[in-house]
Amino acid sequence: MSQKRARPGSISLSLGGVLSPPLPGAHGLTRSAIARTVERTREVVPQLLGRDAPSGFLKLPKRSAPVRAIEAEARYWRRRKVRDVIHIGIGGSSLGADAILRALAHPDHNLLPDARRSGPRVHFIDNVDPERLGALLEWVDPRHAVVHTVSKSGGTVETAAGFQIVRDSLTQAGVDWRRHNVFTTGKGALRKIGQEAGIRMLPFPDDVGGRYSALTPSGLLTPAIAGVDVSGLVAGARRFAQRAARLQPAENPALMAATVAFLLDTTRSKPMQVLMPYADALEPLGRWYVQLCGESLGKRRGTGSRARSVGPTPLPARGTTDQHSQVQLFVEGPADKLVMFVRSARDRRALTIPGNGPAEYLDGVELGALLRAEQAGTEVALAQAGRPSLCWDLPEIAPGPLGELLVALELMTAAAGSLYGIDPYNQPGVEAGKVAAFALIGREGYADERARIEASRPPLWRI
Repeated sequence: MSQKRARPGSISLSLGGVLSPPLPGAHGLTRSAIARTVERTREVVPQLLGRDAPSGFLKLPKRSAPVRAIEAEARYWRRRKVRDVIHIGIGGSSLGADAILRALAHPDHNLLPDARRSGPRVHFIDNVDPERLGALLEWVDPRHAVVHTVSKSGGTVETAAGFQIVRDSLTQAGVDWRRHNVFTTGKGALRKIGQEAGIRMLPFPDDVGGRYSALTPSGLLTPAIAGVDVSGLVAGARRFAQRAARLQPAENPALMAATVAFLLDTTRSKPMQVLMPYADALEPLGRWYVQLCGESLGKRRGTGSRARSVGPTPLPARGTTDQHSQVQLFVEGPADKLVMFVRSARDRRALTIPGNGPAEYLDGVELGALLRAEQAGTEVALAQAGRPSLCWDLPEIAPGPLGELLVALELMTAAAGSLYGIDPYNQPGVEAGKVAAFALIGREGYADERARIEASRPPLWRI
């Protein structure tokens, strides 16, 4: 297996923590087993870059016109001097933008005074809990806000509910809601509303699903309005996509990560995947990955009596915080997990720990060095317990490396779908839940479905 090194400044993948030896054979993988299985992913990248690609996510970084349109739209709203961006979306229509903003903006972006902030405050409305949205509308000044509504289908029920409430709030405040909205959508009901009302709109690409849409207006416009360098992010994604197209499977970090995770699940009884960044800025990346992995790979393969449920269970964790909660489980609990670390070689800020106790040995130690030592310690603890781990290494948390990592995790997920023999781009289980929700709120045309749901409710047992 080739040991080519990543180019300086690029992300890389460290796989030594999954190898047997030194891990026991029941918990680790041999280099030869990984090399044999990764060859099964050989056609994934050519298919994704081909004319009839099952998804366009790997082609997105090559498309320069959409990025220019996003940046132009962001400049328009920044010239309007909006103070708040309300981003309405759910799942992939929200998680990508949140992960990008949190990784690349100031950690306390919304708390900074206007003069020190890179752009307007950002508020994500990604649920139908009335407490969150109601509280936000109590204090945001609608005269100085822009609402970015994201829905590929244009009919996502949670997004529609949030949009209609915010639109009504703007109207009640005497504001022309049409001048304070921008849509990212496909060809559904939201586009029709936008066309009839003259709303500013950006297209949601037809060939990209929501959870793979971080590099579309869905994931980029809101961070761009807030001042994030989205061109640098896309440039990093482009570098990784070009690199993926050149490399053999055994040299491709995304394909190797997919292969290792697949083999640990299917041959070593480790169906749990923990994404554990050691950087607070990357904590929302864990939530983004949970959706990407769970919705893409948790599928029923086959039909009838031969149907089988497959797919890993993704879990988010946060280093070092979860060393004091979940790591005890990872080290001594059921041996059913692969821990995937994400670490950065450099810090954006330097903080030196002073002396004067209670831990004198920390005198003069950089806080970032302590963070990296904690990650290394967790990695060693897992290895000593015979538990596998791998690590995504970033040179720094910056637009370029983050763009590379987003595409790498998307490609990892697509390659895993190929290994599992399922379609990683559909979500029939989610669609079934949407239909049930429509029926339960009394939507016209769903009466029969509601009757079936009521008949299948579990028996009442209240204590």
